[in-house]
Amino acid sequence: MRSGRERVNAVAVCGGGGRDAVLVQEGPSGGRDARGRGPRRRGRPSCRRLRNQAGQFISMVTLFETQGAASGGLSASGQGNHRRGRPPRKPRKRRVAVTTELTLFEMVALGRSSVQTAVEEWVQSYKEDRELALLDLISFFVQCCGCEGVVTAELYQSNQGKSVVHKMTEKFDQETGLYYKKFLAYPWILTIMWPEKLQNDFYPIVGPGPFWKRFRVNFCEFTELLVHLTHSSVLCDGHLMDTVICMLSGLTNSAVYSLRHTSSLAAMKLLTALASVNQGICTGRRTAQRLYEIESITKLKGRHKYYMELLDQRRHQFQNKPMAIDNIICALFKRTFVPRYRDVSSDIRVICMGELGCWIRLYPDMFLDNNYLKYIGWMLYDKDANVRMKCILALKALYEKRESAMKLGLFFHKFKKRILSMTQDQQPEITSECMQLLRLISEHYVGVFSAMEYVFLFQFVYAAYRPMATAAGELICRRLLAPPPHEGFFGQEPPDEFDRNLQNMKTLIDFYLQGEFHRHVPYLVDGLWEAAPTLVRNWECMTALLLEPRGGRQALTSQQERVLIEILVAAVRQAAEGRPPAGRRLGKKGAREVDGTRRWREHANMSRHFVKVLPQLLSKFAADKEKVTPLLQIPQYCNLDVYDMDGLGSYLDAALLELDCLVQRHSDVAVLEACARAYGTYCDEGGSAHGQAAPACSRLVDMLVDVLTPLLDVFIQHEKQGLFLGHGEMGRICSTLRRLAAFYSTHDLSGWNLYEKMDSLLTFRRHQGSLPTEVVHCALQCTYYALLWQIVAATDRLPSQEALLDLRKRLLKFCLACRVYLSHQSKVLSEKAFILLCDLLLILSHQGPEEDTGLGLLFFVPDHVLQCKLLTFVREHVFLEDAGAAGGRRVYREEDADELHELFHRRNMLAVFCKLIVCNVLEMSAAAAVYQFYLKHYHHFGDIIKETMTRTRQNDRLRNALSLLLCLQQLFQKHVDTYGLGSDPIEFICGPFYSIRLLARRFALTLGFDSARDAAHLIHRRGLAFAFSESPVPEEEARQRFPNLSFLLVLAEFSCKIPPAERAAALAHFQDSIPEGVPVFGEGDMNPMLAYRKSLMRTDYMAQGEEEPAANPFDAICKDSKRPQELPAGTCSTWTPDTLASCAAGDREPRSCSSKERKPKRDIFDVDFLSSEDSENSSNEDVDVEGISVQEGASD
Repeated sequence: MRSGRERVNAVAVCGGGGRDAVLVQEGPSGGRDARGRGPRRRGRPSCRRLRNQAGQFISMVTLFETQGAASGGLSASGQGNHRRGRPPRKPRKRRVAVTTELTLFEMVALGRSSVQTAVEEWVQSYKEDRELALLDLISFFVQCCGCEGVVTAELYQSNQGKSVVHKMTEKFDQETGLYYKKFLAYPWILTIMWPEKLQNDFYPIVGPGPFWKRFRVNFCEFTELLVHLTHSSVLCDGHLMDTVICMLSGLTNSAVYSLRHTSSLAAMKLLTALASVNQGICTGRRTAQRLYEIESITKLKGRHKYYMELLDQRRHQFQNKPMAIDNIICALFKRTFVPRYRDVSSDIRVICMGELGCWIRLYPDMFLDNNYLKYIGWMLYDKDANVRMKCILALKALYEKRESAMKLGLFFHKFKKRILSMTQDQQPEITSECMQLLRLISEHYVGVFSAMEYVFLFQFVYAAYRPMATAAGELICRRLLAPPPHEGFFGQEPPDEFDRNLQNMKTLIDFYLQGEFHRHVPYLVDGLWEAAPTLVRNWECMTALLLEPRGGRQALTSQQERVLIEILVAAVRQAAEGRPPAGRRLGKKGAREVDGTRRWREHANMSRHFVKVLPQLLSKFAADKEKVTPLLQIPQYCNLDVYDMDGLGSYLDAALLELDCLVQRHSDVAVLEACARAYGTYCDEGGSAHGQAAPACSRLVDMLVDVLTPLLDVFIQHEKQGLFLGHGEMGRICSTLRRLAAFYSTHDLSGWNLYEKMDSLLTFRRHQGSLPTEVVHCALQCTYYALLWQIVAATDRLPSQEALLDLRKRLLKFCLACRVYLSHQSKVLSEKAFILLCDLLLILSHQGPEEDTGLGLLFFVPDHVLQCKLLTFVREHVFLEDAGAAGGRRVYREEDADELHELFHRRNMLAVFCKLIVCNVLEMSAAAAVYQFYLKHYHHFGDIIKETMTRTRQNDRLRNALSLLLCLQQLFQKHVDTYGLGSDPIEFICGPFYSIRLLARRFALTLGFDSARDAAHLIHRRGLAFAFSESPVPEEEARQRFPNLSFLLVLAEFSCKIPPAERAAALAHFQDSIPEGVPVFGEGDMNPMLAYRKSLMRTDYMAQGEEEPAANPFDAICKDSKRPQELPAGTCSTWTPDTLASCAAGDREPRSCSSKERKPKRDIFDVDFLSSEDSENSSNEDVDVEGISVQEGASD
């Protein structure tokens, strides 16, 4: 019996997930391993700890002996009586188990419930046997470091002098293959030995899975409880913390990362616990002192002296203890934190900065000082984002309390510039937290930021990262939109909330107008959506300002009204959709979910308000097209069912009347299209407004058709007679056509048979004479919409074959008309015809298979002549010579609105054309012609061309590879035709030829990494065939015989995409492909054949000591991809061209299989590589490069 517990035999178990025991030897007293086995000193109680079966350690298995009961239970032998009618119970087996003694490591691994018990038992053992308990604690920390070796301890003799310093070493013993480290942990010199593999193995606090994550939490809790349970007893005995500090300082200085990481975490957590304990002691001391002073005052009134003695005794208990703990904190801080806060590992730096913030919050009396704050300021410059984030979070926690914020004035003065610059950090999470920190700073300090600094911070409300914009919006609310101070005498009442919102709205409008920021009102509204909900969602305030009569007290200027309307429409859209505008990224936590009932109620209230106010707004701003156009978007965001639910039918009649007046009053396309969409919203089938809106829309269209029909008849008669209409009649025709085209885009007007009238106009233009450009423009638009509505009707309900043939005839007729107008002298008309033709080709090419029945009759793809016309149009109207790479770097301002509009229109045309390429409507030569302008027009169209490459690669990577190769061949051929076959080395590195190499380098990067193997091999195989192709005209000079030999320099840019294990076969194929009589020109890397060979060479095949040269001396992009790798041992001879086809892109070793199971392999450099199996994954069209004429594609 020991300590009143029954002695039970122990069962040896493996602890720590199967790791070996860590032996702790203590000189002459015998050996004791880290699991608690071995000789004990007499008098020490046995520590029997229970294990949890759910953990990875075996717990105690208790003995169950079931005895027979009168209720029908079985006896221990399994026999007994049971109740009638019930099946007998299965006999319970006798389970015999034993308890075993656990180490601290195993107790911590059991779970959170056993950590408290482990610390309490260790404290008790420390009071009884201090040396042995300390050895247990040391072995626990060493085992948590993942050490599988041996820990030995030898007694330290004070008379050794300086010889102790020589024992503080960390070396590798080559004879035994073990690392060993010696360090002083008074009164011992500890020696830790571990195998070499520990440096690359995992250790407990970073182990994968939930078990080791819980172990890390338990480990941190153990170190904190160790301080909390010993601070009143043995913490300051002068022995415990001295030994722990020596041990942790020795481990933190280790070169082994696992030792350094674990000990640093333990030291930081110990410091956190010490700071918390000492702060509690200081608080108790101040409380006791205050109570003592209060009682000393009341002493004269006859209070008893006994309570005074207790308070005085308690006050004296707190006198010396904080100073002792402060000394421990200082020693541990200097010996662990100071060396490790700038550790090479970012994980250790993150731990140090995170815990330093905790110390300052827990124990500000000591750590809220510039001597400790400077470390946070220095680490704001750290290269790791997590370290910078910890520093910002620590400062943010300090500035949230005014007491601590008032002591950080000098710190902020020193690091103000750095904190302001961190609003432009690469990590968006850091920028948002930094903006919140700056907002807190601005609240505590008056005049801390200048006006220009505030302007710099306010612009982040337009940031693409939503938390950053919200933080900037909060700063704007604090500094600009705060309630104004009370003015006048004390008896004057402050302004009410409505007037304050009116004033804040004016301030916000002036901020938008006066600030030289981006003109993105939706971004501004979204930035203030959470920061100022009572302002941007105050519909009554915004509409009251808009409806204020001219000359009123709160009247706005025309420019202010325009901005307020944009703010109002953006807020209505966000309230209806519940999501930020396009292009704004949410944070990692995502948007905060809003209660569905609350959101429905807010949407209903908003709809009810605008149903009443919208007719008044349309009536007031009916004459201004810039203001009325955004107001017409409001109906599509409102719930129109409120017309029936709330009896607001009169407001619907007023809104429809205003729409009718707007259509008749305006001829601007934007206003007419907005009116047509508003009518479409009201006429939605199933809506409450459909019964009144649909007849009103029909009456409006009837009126427009009745006006157009006689005008067209008179116009055609006058044209046939050689007469001309006046400007008034021609203007009426154009305005009526614009109104009908706008309504045709959202409403099916097939019942009015407008197609026949439009077709007669287009036919008259081709056969009789010329029409005004505006008339032809509107006629093309109306005809296009008429054909689309007919296609939609045919898709919904399949008509007869005669009707489909008639529709096909109409479609081909319209395509022919657009093809004619592509070369029209009017730029507006030709561009409109191009867009309509591309859209229609995209629709017709996806109507189904080319069959003779059904929708297959509508299937149509452009022929070669039409494709050449489209490509020529793109070259002439999109890729302008004066808008190349140099013009893309200019900064557009408000006065360049016309140029920006033209650039947007050109981007739209290119996007429409690229959609045809992605959908395989056009041939591969069209894609190659577009890719030629990737670098020259990168700033204007680079994103569109790159997205086209990505989509085509996803559709068919081999076809995409051939299109890239064809593009480079066309550029090379054009270069040869222009500059000849010169071999000037300067031209290869900085001339026009080098631009082709740069383009090839960009193309190589777009091939990807995982699936680039087949595409790279195909490019190299076809590229070699092109480079070694002979001139069709017999030439005597060898250089003229092979005019494309310099193309090898371009082809070398794709060598980085060939897997390293297959480059030897590619090099062998290159050697076999060299024909006889190939000339050699150029020196070094300027020699095409030498440069291409070096791009495929590997370190294994080069002479010893020779470095692998780069294919391009200026190559920096593909350097990492060309890094040599070693072939697997014993398999170098198996890498032949016959085995390359079976190797995956990432395989480093060949798959071993028997000769019977081995299937015939294809050579990737074989001529039929693409034509056999890969043709199933590629397009049905012929993708052979040789089958496409380079000169013809270039001339197109």
